Amino acid sequence: MRVLFLDQFSDLGGAQLCLRDVLLEVSRLGWQAEVMAPGAGPLLDFARKRGFDVQRLPLAPYANGRKTATDVLRFGVDMVRSLRILRRALRERPADLIYVNGPRILPAVSGTHVPVVFHSHSFLDKQYARTIAGRVLLSLPARVLACSEFTAQPFKMLLRPDTVRVIYNGVSDHGFCPRNSSGDPVRVGILGRIAPEKGHLDFLRVAAAIPDRKKVQFCIVGASLFSDAEYQQRVRSTSAAAGVELRGWTDDVSRALHDLDILVVPSASHDASPRVILEALSAGTCVLSYPSGGIPELIRDGYSGLLSRSSSPQELAMLVRTLAANPELRDRLAVNGRREWEARFRVERFRSGVCAAISEAVTSRALGASGRYSTSPERVSAHDGRLSAP
Repeated sequence: MRVLFLDQFSDLGGAQLCLRDVLLEVSRLGWQAEVMAPGAGPLLDFARKRGFDVQRLPLAPYANGRKTATDVLRFGVDMVRSLRILRRALRERPADLIYVNGPRILPAVSGTHVPVVFHSHSFLDKQYARTIAGRVLLSLPARVLACSEFTAQPFKMLLRPDTVRVIYNGVSDHGFCPRNSSGDPVRVGILGRIAPEKGHLDFLRVAAAIPDRKKVQFCIVGASLFSDAEYQQRVRSTSAAAGVELRGWTDDVSRALHDLDILVVPSASHDASPRVILEALSAGTCVLSYPSGGIPELIRDGYSGLLSRSSSPQELAMLVRTLAANPELRDRLAVNGRREWEARFRVERFRSGVCAAISEAVTSRALGASGRYSTSPERVSAHDGRLSAP
């Protein structure tokens, strides 16, 4: 089997890390693959080292948020150029399936007449984004993989629900590490890409509400990557006033999580499935989060983590105080979180699930089948993300 993988970025954000995991399984299965993405980031380097064909796409960077008329025009030109490159590649190196790892690059597969699996790692909260995605997907023999039921909702309204499957993300074992729960200070942090939707300014408001740094210390680990650098500068200037340490980006996620007692996730309402939550569950780091987007499907409140009642820094600050004063609760949440990772979020389950969906799409197309997904046990058990405790 030969699969053509398209991504809208080559830097390693959460979606690209998921694709990297999928490529490892593709390599293990002995499939042929080609990876196309803009830029010259580590995703393309990784694919090249695994022996896959690699090609850069002429897709310029675009800032998050409102787009200008110039952005729209430039994007249209980029899509036309990308479509030409894609069609030439398909003529020279035919593929059995195109796997699209993000909505921005999806229009480039229009009119290709090759089966498509679109993996949605984000919630399409903009009407224009839903409209474009729907038109492209409806014009193709296409299926959708979504990282949460929350993310899947718009696609189930646009497409037949039986062509949409939820496969929760998975992460490798970050090594459960028991903490010295009796000592001070308690270490609280936020980890990952610095962007408005990740809630760093809310995190800093939490830190400002708990000023005693002898008992509770706060830090930010991350960088803007392909997000707005101006927002990162705001975070940098505000952190100094709040007494919060800025540690910059790290590739050693395990070490960063082991250095924290509490991970705070103050994500915006449309955050689909933060990968860092799954990594924290594996590492034994307690998770406090807003009840945003798909997060309640990942965290069972009071069992594997704590969810605030509302998305407010005041609520999170109260929970930080509660956990900081209760080491027994931290230990219990950490142990239960590890159990949750073992049961639901192992990377092996994710890799095999995605590659099974790819294989099924190719087989169904070859047989001239309806393209319907069978009901998977994972979808049935993930009705609302709150399973009974083991």
